[in-house]
Amino acid sequence: MKFKDIVSPVRKRFWLLMPALLGALMIFGTFSCRQSEEWNEMPDNVADFVEHYFPTYEVSNFTKGTNSYHVRLDNGPGLTFDRNGDWVAIDGYGMPLPQVLLFDQLPPKMYGYLQETEVLNGVFSIERDAAAYSATLLESTLRYIIATGELTMR
Repeated sequence: MKFKDIVSPVRKRFWLLMPALLGALMIFGTFSCRQSEEWNEMPDNVADFVEHYFPTYEVSNFTKGTNSYHVRLDNGPGLTFDRNGDWVAIDGYGMPLPQVLLFDQLPPKMYGYLQETEVLNGVFSIERDAAAYSATLLESTLRYIIATGELTMR
C-alpha cells in the first residue's frame, strides 16, 4: 500500500466533513454573540448577580422595563430586578433555587427556619419588597415580616 492510497481517503473524509464543521462553527458563533449581546445590555450589578449565583446557565432573554429588569436563563430561573439592580423576585420555574443564594439573600432567621425544617432543597421562588420576604415551597409560602421579624406560613 502506498502513502498516496492512505492520504486520499483521509482527504475525502475531510472535505466531506468540512460543511458540517463550518455549520457547527456558525451556530456556535451565533449563540456566542447572542450571549454577549444579552450580557452587554445588562447593568453590571445584575450581570454579576446572575454570574455569581447561576454560573452554569446562559441568558436566553434580557428585558429592560421602565422600572425593572428581567433576566430569563436558558432552561433555568427567571429573575426580576428593580431599577437599582436589586433582586425583587427569583422564580425557579419548578426547579429549587441554589442554597447559597438562599443563604446569602434571605434574612438569617428565615434561612435558619428553612434549614431547621429541612426544606432548603424545596424553595422554588423567592420575592421581596420593602415590607417582607417570601419563599414559595412545594405546598406553602413562608413569609418574613421585616419590621417585626415575624415568620408566618401560608
